[in-house]
Amino acid sequence: MKKSLVCRLGSIGVLFCFLTSALAQQPTYNLPKSKYGLPVVNDVKIYRKIVATDPENELVDMRQVLPTAQFDVTYADTTNFLKRKLYPTADVFMRKPAALALRQASENLKKQGFGLVLFDGYRPYAITVLFYEEHGDTTFVADPRKGSKHNRGMAIDLSLFDLKTGKRLSMPSDYDESTPRAYHSYMDSDSASLAHRAILRSAMETVGFAIFPWEWWHYDFKGWESCFTYDLSHETIRQANKTLKVVKAK
Repeated sequence: MKKSLVCRLGSIGVLFCFLTSALAQQPTYNLPKSKYGLPVVNDVKIYRKIVATDPENELVDMRQVLPTAQFDVTYADTTNFLKRKLYPTADVFMRKPAALALRQASENLKKQGFGLVLFDGYRPYAITVLFYEEHGDTTFVADPRKGSKHNRGMAIDLSLFDLKTGKRLSMPSDYDESTPRAYHSYMDSDSASLAHRAILRSAMETVGFAIFPWEWWHYDFKGWESCFTYDLSHETIRQANKTLKVVKAK
């Protein structure tokens, strides 16, 4: 018994040493904290460094990943719920693993005759702070103490369109509507809209996304908890990615 126990403890010790060594080799970043205490990547130099260390940290342009998708970025105009322009450009970016999963969802939907309409993906943390300070209700906006999955490039707001006609499919509510009609549990809608919502949900869950119960358009990709929170403009990220590609080419 004693010998067996020693062997077990020895094995645990080796495992502990291995894990400690592995953790020690992980790169550390002295990230600045927001006024709400959340560490954020708000320096393009840090962004380049974490992408160079792990390419999955890259925020990629969805217009390149999904060139056949429709884009309706309401935060880049005045048709959003705050009724003013929040993004200088109508861009949709996502963290690379989430972007590739969404591409697979798009391929699966094409077989059914549907395409994706993208409203929003990566969202700078500063915009999440703005939403919170002006809206306040954390049912529909993220708490800046925790940040949003959007800030990590691991959430997407989207809908469907008919590939033959190009027309958007009906859903139980409008995008960004803060009413019970936006809930996944809402069933008092026409059958076509409920069916469209179900088709979108099935396509997204199949590739690793999960619903947000109060917004039919919002999906979170698995593993978001371990991702960095970004606070960089879309254009800054685009330029940084170009630099990264040049360095890689050399």
